[in-house]
Amino acid sequence: MELKIESRNFNLGRRLDALVTRKMEQLLRHLPAADEARVEIIHEPSRSREERYLAKVLVNIKGTVIRAERRGPSALSATHSAAGTLDKLASRFKGQVYRSQRTRDHVSLGQLQADEAFELDRELARDLLAEDEASLSV
Repeated sequence: MELKIESRNFNLGRRLDALVTRKMEQLLRHLPAADEARVEIIHEPSRSREERYLAKVLVNIKGTVIRAERRGPSALSATHSAAGTLDKLASRFKGQVYRSQRTRDHVSLGQLQADEAFELDRELARDLLAEDEASLSV
């Protein structure tokens, strides 16, 4: 899995880079099939102190993209909230994937009854064929 961290309009720094990396690795443990993860942290001049940093997180899982975007007063808080949102989306994604696999593996009662009836018909046909061959050979 490839993790890319980018910053725009400010210097990311080693400490923040390490914290974001650790947070994303914890999150991506839940998604072992993830191919790529991108984190982009943007500093935007704004009147509101609560919305100065924007964290965008994209995770590519075998062609399916899960994306979260959150704002915050600091780069770290924006990243934490985006990671929390992404965690919720990831659990929802996993639930959908596992449910669809169970649906594909599930055999309905009607299908089981039809298969049993088919097997009974096949056995009956074999018995009749064996009786016809026995009567012809006598």
